[in-house]
Amino acid sequence: MRTNIKNPKDVDIVSLRRKRKRRRQLTKFIIFVLIATLGITAYIKVDDWFPKLEGIGSRFQSVKSNQNERSEGNFPLSISGGIDYQVEELNGYLAILSDAYLYIYSTDGELYDERQHAYANAMLQSANKKILIYESGGNNFRVDSRRKNLYSRKLENTIMFARISDTGNVAVISTSDTYVCKLTVFDEDGVEIYSRNCVERVIDMCFSSDGNGCILATTDAANGELVSKLVSVSFDSKNDKWTSEPFNTLCLKTYYDKNGIFVIGETKCAYYNDKGKQEMSYDYPSTLVDWDYSNLGAALLFENEVKRRSYFTTINSEKKTPNEKSFPSSGVKCIRFKDKNVLVMNKENINKYGFDGSEETTIGSENSSEKFIIIDNYIFLLGYDRIDRIKYQE
Repeated sequence: MRTNIKNPKDVDIVSLRRKRKRRRQLTKFIIFVLIATLGITAYIKVDDWFPKLEGIGSRFQSVKSNQNERSEGNFPLSISGGIDYQVEELNGYLAILSDAYLYIYSTDGELYDERQHAYANAMLQSANKKILIYESGGNNFRVDSRRKNLYSRKLENTIMFARISDTGNVAVISTSDTYVCKLTVFDEDGVEIYSRNCVERVIDMCFSSDGNGCILATTDAANGELVSKLVSVSFDSKNDKWTSEPFNTLCLKTYYDKNGIFVIGETKCAYYNDKGKQEMSYDYPSTLVDWDYSNLGAALLFENEVKRRSYFTTINSEKKTPNEKSFPSSGVKCIRFKDKNVLVMNKENINKYGFDGSEETTIGSENSSEKFIIIDNYIFLLGYDRIDRIKYQE
């Protein structure tokens, strides 16, 4: 029997090529569908997966207490990798915010809690028994107590800055599509209670004493220089209570207490009453370095590098009269209130003064820390890679 063998010339080369091309196209299509499905799933689940995935393979504690038994308590706290960190008091505890975590330490250096936040460019604010963490240039913020995270919120617009009141209200200044910026206020449970669109740029704000309103500090240009104005807002009204006259400096910070509103500017400061009338102003003797505010009033720190002199000025919130203290400069860094005293840090030590500048006493030698905070009777020195503690001496 003769077997029929096809001649290669009889094979349809064109047909084979078409089949191969279809197989390749089908394979590419299947791969594309798989990749697209994975991509869509990842996008939908990113909010659930990101906190779990972040830190896999690289999770470590960036703030650690000291294990040296010869040291006092658990200090110093070590800051790993030269990370940027922020510190605030949280109801008698240290709240330390790193680039990825919130650490809560006791004043003895014991780690109370550690929480991940996953915010880019996170900022920390504290008030009474709560802290606010918000994402500068992002959309998220959260409020925590010492024991737990109370709530988190995500905004549609980009957050410029945010503040928290002693009553737990949170005010957020964000961008706006049709206005210069927008103010949104949330109550202690995270429920929105007030919003307004702003036609002027808001650069700072502070809550009124009862937390039911706020003072907005706005900035604008007039006659070739920056000026600031204050606007009084009530959360139960659409109308502003008052707007102050322009103040010819750039506002840096505002404070509100029973004696009025204090404005710290770039070149001068001022007190306003609760009707928006300016009651005093003070031109700075030199470059402003740091400041602090308490129920006594304000303390401002200055340095004149040319004259090699430093100054601090205290202003009583009731009398509203400035009292200036001058001393030889040695690289002043930080000023803080402690009861009725003022503590000034320079590159060599920390000196204690009375509110009027009298009774200078050296209470600690320090040359590596840039600033400090005070909790109870301890001074916490905040350095580049460590947080140390010294006892406050009366």
